[in-house]
Amino acid sequence: MISGTQIQELIENDGYPAMFETYERETPLYPQVAEVVSVGDAGAPLYGDKGSVFQNVDRFMPIEDGADPEDSTLDKGWTWQCAIKRYSRRIRIPATLLAANRLSEARDSIVTAAREWGELAIIQKDDHLAGLFQKGTLTAGSTEYFDNSYLQNADPNAGFIYDGLPWFDGAHTIGGGSSTYSNISTSLALTEANLETVLTTMRHTNAVDDRGDRVVIRPTHLVVPPALIFTANKILNSVQLPGSANNDVNPLQGALIPVSWRALTDAASSSAFWVIQAGRGLRCYDSGAPTLRQYQHMNGDISIIAEYQFGATVTNWRYHYAANKADS
Repeated sequence: MISGTQIQELIENDGYPAMFETYERETPLYPQVAEVVSVGDAGAPLYGDKGSVFQNVDRFMPIEDGADPEDSTLDKGWTWQCAIKRYSRRIRIPATLLAANRLSEARDSIVTAAREWGELAIIQKDDHLAGLFQKGTLTAGSTEYFDNSYLQNADPNAGFIYDGLPWFDGAHTIGGGSSTYSNISTSLALTEANLETVLTTMRHTNAVDDRGDRVVIRPTHLVVPPALIFTANKILNSVQLPGSANNDVNPLQGALIPVSWRALTDAASSSAFWVIQAGRGLRCYDSGAPTLRQYQHMNGDISIIAEYQFGATVTNWRYHYAANKADS
């Protein structure tokens, strides 16, 4: 009869290598566009995390010799939060197979499942991030992607980001004033001129903190669905002005990195594009590749369980802009 010890050896010697092979074979986009925080280690958040969108310290003031510097305040603005969810699946190895000492069949079951789990885990994480981009434009919100409630911490803005609005909205406000700011254009096709408009808005109009003081926004990537990558490459990689018969230089050459994201599968996103500053304003909590463990049932069956933890949230809307994407 196959013992639990033998099953554990199969998990470690055959299951994990098979799973890592497929998990590491995929090249997801989410680690490239978001700040990734490791979870699962000692001291790391377990069920969720939250933080403040600070209004930044006051600007420097001139000072005379011998004088004390003026105090600077660090006022809190909005509070974001992120639910870190546990994702799990299992297969059962029947007690009859274990009793018959069918070790090779048990190995095949574990290896097959582990391969599938490795690929599915990385795809699902990428799909979740793409879901934020696609559903983050909806004025009605999306609780599927923007409800970050977790244990004893209900999300006060379920369906939206920390300011109670969609991630991409035309009426974001700041704590230190009454002005509103927009990071969405619902009807703005991907052209050289329109991309210039988006970049100007991000780098200048929206580049203020919650006090209204100037900050630095440096967009890095142009994210598009697969069908638009050819247009994106023409705009960003042409030496001369795209589609022009004259000798004008292309002012956008090399300005952004064009990225095609296969996970953008929503029909409403087929002609949309996003300009982002990678690693800012969007945070993921990720435990990495799934862990494998076993559990023996009362009837003698043994379950092989795969689990990972993952969560994502917007921490600052200024670093992202959506264009040509409907808000309903």
